[in-house]
Amino acid sequence: MALTPDAVRTLSTAGLRVLVEEGAGRGAGFADAAYRAAGADVVGDRAAVFERAGIVVWVKPPAFDLDSMPLRAGTTLVGFQDPHYRRGEIDRLRGLGIESVAFDQVPRDDSTAEIDALSGMSRIAGAEGYAEGRRLLAPARLTRPVRGLVLGCGAAGLAAIAAARTFGDEKPTAVGNRLAQRAAASAAGAGQFVPNRDDNAALLESLAAAPPDLVVCTAVHRGSPAPRLLGQAELDLLGPGTVIVDLVAKAGGNCVATVADRTVTLPNGVVVTHRSNYPASRPAAASRAYAAATAAMVLRIAGERGSALTVDENVF
Repeated sequence: MALTPDAVRTLSTAGLRVLVEEGAGRGAGFADAAYRAAGADVVGDRAAVFERAGIVVWVKPPAFDLDSMPLRAGTTLVGFQDPHYRRGEIDRLRGLGIESVAFDQVPRDDSTAEIDALSGMSRIAGAEGYAEGRRLLAPARLTRPVRGLVLGCGAAGLAAIAAARTFGDEKPTAVGNRLAQRAAASAAGAGQFVPNRDDNAALLESLAAAPPDLVVCTAVHRGSPAPRLLGQAELDLLGPGTVIVDLVAKAGGNCVATVADRTVTLPNGVVVTHRSNYPASRPAAASRAYAAATAAMVLRIAGERGSALTVDENVF
């Protein structure tokens, strides 16, 4: 949910008019009445909302064709934008005077903490991804603590490492591209840190020495294609029934066999899975974290423009 009632109240108090599409918050447990009480206008006509909005906020890009909406030059679209797949559309919209603000590309540092939606969502996705991978393991692999491997030591990777501890599993091996990540991985609960190089030699050695039951792929630099870390050579070292959860499929995936929004079983019996929007498994927590970042971003944009704007809240 892109804006909770509390976030709407924050924007309304700042002098912004907020429009909420009817029923938009229902799936996350937020009733239309709560939005009205927070100061929003709840409207049922999506096209009218788009026509009146100066800023449109969403969680992820809409499934419908944006050209079917009456977008105006000067409109700003705020949310995850999937720039790896939607670069052409983003550029086309910019040519029409419609700007896209991508949470995917907000840098992770102290100056952007309040608008860093990706870190909050990534932490939830990492924990949920690990749990989902466990559910796909054959019962025989759950008779002992699961051996995990986590690729990437950002917010999602650290959350996946921590999730292993909550299940009582082995301390997972963490793979990162910088030695500086070792301390964070260890603090999260990793048993070993593997500093991987471009040739993947360290990862190949780790897979050969201790084949994991579960691999969680989280390695990606914001706004860039995900590095391909699991090619055929790496997959050949994994045994039948190994599960790979690729959280970064929308950025191209860490695994060569990943298919977005599908679970596939490879000829060697390895299972590779991905689904969109892992944080949706925890709708209330995800909505609160995301809405706080969205409200902060909208206030920054409105402040830069120097005038009150109409804010549209749609969840797609």
